[in-house]
Amino acid sequence: MLNRLLTEKLLDEVHTGVIGVDSSRRIQSANAAACQLLGARQMNLAGRSLVEATLSYELLNLLVEAEQCGNTVERELRRSEATGRTLNARVCHVPRSEDGTEEMYLILLDDVTELRYLETVRRDFVANVSHELRSPLASIRAMAETLQDGAIHDQAVSLRFLEIIIGEVERLTRLLEDLLILSRSESQLPELAPFALDSLLREVVERFQARADKSGVSLVADIASDILVSANRDQMEQVVVNLVDNGIKYTPAGGQVRVSTKLGRSGITVEVEDTGMGILSQDLPRLWERFYRTDRARSRQSGGTGLGLAIVKHIVENHGGTVAVTSEYGIGSRFSFTLPYDVNTKQATR
Repeated sequence: MLNRLLTEKLLDEVHTGVIGVDSSRRIQSANAAACQLLGARQMNLAGRSLVEATLSYELLNLLVEAEQCGNTVERELRRSEATGRTLNARVCHVPRSEDGTEEMYLILLDDVTELRYLETVRRDFVANVSHELRSPLASIRAMAETLQDGAIHDQAVSLRFLEIIIGEVERLTRLLEDLLILSRSESQLPELAPFALDSLLREVVERFQARADKSGVSLVADIASDILVSANRDQMEQVVVNLVDNGIKYTPAGGQVRVSTKLGRSGITVEVEDTGMGILSQDLPRLWERFYRTDRARSRQSGGTGLGLAIVKHIVENHGGTVAVTSEYGIGSRFSFTLPYDVNTKQATR
């Protein structure tokens, strides 16, 4: 009795789903993990047929295969409609014991949803990087080959081609720099030190003032004083620079970009609001993804790498903060990030 209780306790503590099925393909037992993975309750599994309880003919076919071959079989089950999970299933034969116990089959279930998602993200990332590198490299090669074939002797053509080559090299340099920044923000926790966030914000606004004036955009600062945060100053500067840069980049002449702060009970929020073209509602959930662009042609034309907002998100979240965006197409957008903050001590809490 004690051994049985220990076994049941052990099975309920493991993350692998374990289902015991008899020779008539009825479930005799199922641990808590199996019920969770299948979106069922334990009382609804025992005594029911495998198909009735799991609604999975894939799992039944795997059991039949194990019965026929007499060996352990393993297969990944397609995404479950009930739970949205991707499961890796193994079916093991438990032979009849000498005391006459009925032969059984053990079904072991592991949730591989996150693993498959990460694999997809990695594949997409490699494909996107390859694409982003291939285009400028192809352009550089074409220009160089044309110069090599004699165009170098035409001063007007050669100067124009050299300008294009330099521009593409600068584009590659920006991409590689952003990839390094993103890699560091994903793999390393930031080194924190206290600094005045309000001073940093004013410095960035001042730095972009000339560019905003040249673009005919009004750059406005509405920043509270004495905002002391404990964060990585270089990384937070990268966050603010990326947001202000985007605001000016996508705001037409005559528009406005406003940098402001809001102090709440649980955090300090920095907002960068523009009166630019705005963003379609269907694009908003994917804005923080790497290489996602709502307007690829315009983004490349303006020198964007497609990594700026992904960098912002990773840096802020590594500081224990959150990012947000609201937008109305044709009206403008508001990007913001919030850092944990204690208004009583006027200091970041992380």
